[in-house]
Amino acid sequence: MARIELEGHEGHRFFLVVEGDPRGEPVAVVFPGLRYSPARPLLHYTTKLLRARGWAVVEAWYDYDRPEFLTAAEADRHSWITADAAAVWRWVRGHARPRLLVGKSIGTLAMAFLLRDARDAAAAKVWLTPLLRADDVLRAIAEDPAPGLLVAGGADPATPPELLEGLERPGLHTLVLPGAGHGLEVKEPLPSLDLMRDYLQSLDAFLGAL
Repeated sequence: MARIELEGHEGHRFFLVVEGDPRGEPVAVVFPGLRYSPARPLLHYTTKLLRARGWAVVEAWYDYDRPEFLTAAEADRHSWITADAAAVWRWVRGHARPRLLVGKSIGTLAMAFLLRDARDAAAAKVWLTPLLRADDVLRAIAEDPAPGLLVAGGADPATPPELLEGLERPGLHTLVLPGAGHGLEVKEPLPSLDLMRDYLQSLDAFLGAL
């Protein structure tokens, strides 16, 4: 495991955690959520499954849970995310050609901005609780020609049914976990573990088809 420090928006520092060998294994890049780091269960087990399947995984560890980001105008927040995503992309492309991008919540904005800038059109995508109310994310998922897996919670306001229904396209697989919120969990722990298993089984099948 390696830790790589990067400079992002206006000199803000953040880091990557690299598991595996990006030069010798297929590479997945993980963009986490606002308060949902790669150490949280959904992304932790995503990385474990990828590693078990022989993938190298590059995790972005940025910190947007800070006043200067949270109180910024939307356009400024988007510029911040875009700059950080571009920094991640430059480092990754300097070492490998990624085959998969994984984004959770605000991380799906990073993926959408990369796709908008034509940096990642060939990579498959896993969209975890995507911010469908953001036009950039909705357009990216709808227009992306690459294979995709979209995972939503049935009780998550970020993925309303009317927007999900409009995203049917060839190559996009959608999994809606009943009753799950934005963390893809429900109140009780054992049913939450069942939902996690459903997601991981879908991810495993998706990876097997790439």
